[in-house]
Amino acid sequence: MFMRISRAAAILIAALGWSIGPAAADLQSGIEAYSAGNITEAAQAWADGGDAGDATSAYLAAKMYEGNNGVPANPPKVLKYLMLAAQGNHVQAQVELGDHYRSGLAGTDLQPSADQALYWYEKAALAQHAEAQMKIGEMHYVGEGADRNRFEGIRWYELAAEKYFTPARILLSGIYWDGDPLPRDKSRAYSFLLLARQGATDETRAGVDALMGMREKQMSRAQMDAGIRLAEAFRLEHPKK
Repeated sequence: MFMRISRAAAILIAALGWSIGPAAADLQSGIEAYSAGNITEAAQAWADGGDAGDATSAYLAAKMYEGNNGVPANPPKVLKYLMLAAQGNHVQAQVELGDHYRSGLAGTDLQPSADQALYWYEKAALAQHAEAQMKIGEMHYVGEGADRNRFEGIRWYELAAEKYFTPARILLSGIYWDGDPLPRDKSRAYSFLLLARQGATDETRAGVDALMGMREKQMSRAQMDAGIRLAEAFRLEHPKK
């Protein structure tokens, strides 16, 4: 599912500031147009900025051409500008381009490639992007674009979990609960659920709570207390930045 660009987010981008130049001017023009409700003008300004080499403009243009912001969907332009943004080291663009290489992009001639997906995820992971790290873990865990190595996959899950990425914490909880491939450890599984709940959104907290409730029925008080201590130790070792 693709995100809409909020006007507040566009204004925030403007507040961050960029060096003066033609591409930066297109970025600013697009932000001003979008904030004023001139959607088509904003898309064109960001496309111009992306063509001129500004990675942020290229990423915003790609999001506009997804068709969720009042501009008609144009998958080839999504791919073009996402590629420009990723090549310009826009980290979120690298993750999304990896997603498209992993599953394809309807309406374009992009050929799915696990190798290319892994390449772009790894670029983002070098910038400490938690979602990219988790996705690299998934690919190693199942042997997609890499030799299957579940322990290498878990290593990447742990890196993402250290960055407070809730899905990675839920995955680790399941691995420790099932005892495959790591030894079963109910307390450690519970600790990762507690950590997942800490970072859960309003939409996901109910699901985490339901899973926690089911597991608590299969645990002793001592196991839960140990899990609480493990979660606190994890938080102290990996403070949120």
